[in-house]
Amino acid sequence: MKRIAEQNYYELLDISPQASAQEVRCAYDRAMNIFSADSTPTYSLLSQKERELILSRIVDAYKTLTNGQLRTEYNQQLLESGELLPEDLGLFSLEEPTPVNGKVRDVNLESLVAGKKTAEHQMPSAEDGLTLIEIDVAVSGEDIQALRIARKITIEDIYRKTNIPKRTLEDIEEERFDELPALVYLKGFLKAYAEILNVNEIRMVNGYVKRFLEWKASSRR
Repeated sequence: MKRIAEQNYYELLDISPQASAQEVRCAYDRAMNIFSADSTPTYSLLSQKERELILSRIVDAYKTLTNGQLRTEYNQQLLESGELLPEDLGLFSLEEPTPVNGKVRDVNLESLVAGKKTAEHQMPSAEDGLTLIEIDVAVSGEDIQALRIARKITIEDIYRKTNIPKRTLEDIEEERFDELPALVYLKGFLKAYAEILNVNEIRMVNGYVKRFLEWKASSRR
């Protein structure tokens, strides 16, 4: 699985090199829903710096692939580097970008990074030596699953790279807390999972464990 910075624009938006301008716009909107500051699955797992990098790449992809001349030049670069083959483009003929409100949509990276969350709600960096108590944002199994799917990683991929049983990975995502291993093992599994997803390990481990401990406390009542 390529890191975000290594993916070409088509891989980043998860579209075919033959995608129409309309398909590019739909893919852009989908990517924004996943990685914007308003996205629950990624807000607690990605630092602001990581989000800025991803959003910057998405914005560049959108602007390039909806501009006929820029896209043609970009395709040529990919052909020359061997990332694309002529047959990947087929008989593709780029359509003119459709104006939005009379012009091609204007993309403001600063507003995308900021989203609706104010500075007082932003998560501190991993380097702050955070403890579980200091991190008050829970990370659900659904959040983890959504991010895995967005990264185009399968349960099988994670199993092959970590040897974590597939059933355990599914239990984590489905939050079958009563089926999960002891906390010391669970933390290790979550750390390995975070490494594969390329997200902040402290936030993912502590955020998920927070939910696990809340469940455990409620089940004892």
